[in-house]
Amino acid sequence: MNLLSPKIKVFLADDHQLMVEGFRVALKDYGIDVIDVAYTLDKLAEKFITTNPDVLVIDLRFNSDNRHTNLDGLDLCEVILDRDPTAKIVVYSQFDDQYLVEKTYKIGVLSFIRKDENTEVLVNAIKLAKRGETFLSPAIAQQLAWTVVKDKNPTKLLDEKELAAFKLVADGASLAEVAASMDFSTKTISTFMKNIKQKLGIENTADFTKLAIKSGLTNLEIKSH
Repeated sequence: MNLLSPKIKVFLADDHQLMVEGFRVALKDYGIDVIDVAYTLDKLAEKFITTNPDVLVIDLRFNSDNRHTNLDGLDLCEVILDRDPTAKIVVYSQFDDQYLVEKTYKIGVLSFIRKDENTEVLVNAIKLAKRGETFLSPAIAQQLAWTVVKDKNPTKLLDEKELAAFKLVADGASLAEVAASMDFSTKTISTFMKNIKQKLGIENTADFTKLAIKSGLTNLEIKSH
């Protein structure tokens, strides 16, 4: 009689192939098999449904090759959960903005952990997700507590139009390009910029980009020096 528990089948979605392969090897020691992987968002929902794993582990941000889809990892989670409300999903990300974490749980994702946490944290999240239980890692919980006290969150302080303009500027768009994209006059966009700067306490385009990266609101990445 085999007393060993059946292995947990995981679908892993991340555009960093070295990280995927590292997790694939590490998770085997914990009775977890990565049965399929995805390095892009292309047809990810369909692949997940077809593969039918116990748990999906997915990053929130994919590289520029995916921008044409107008979707990110969180969008794909929502698509999958719309199709299969019983899907068990663990999100792991370098971004831990309060808005992202709140939205993640609101749409039905079971766990949110940071990429810099150790393998045991991911394993715990996967095992709990397999049982249908939620999990918020201690690092995320601590970060959220600090965010509530300190951070200025664009998603909380800006209205819908201001947030759209904020994202475009953070991605490098000029005022004229923002105006054309949003179908407003440059005068109106200038007013948006003034209001945004006042609400967020920022001064220039570099500040827009830094805050957007910190909040997980752009596909741009922080450059290492």
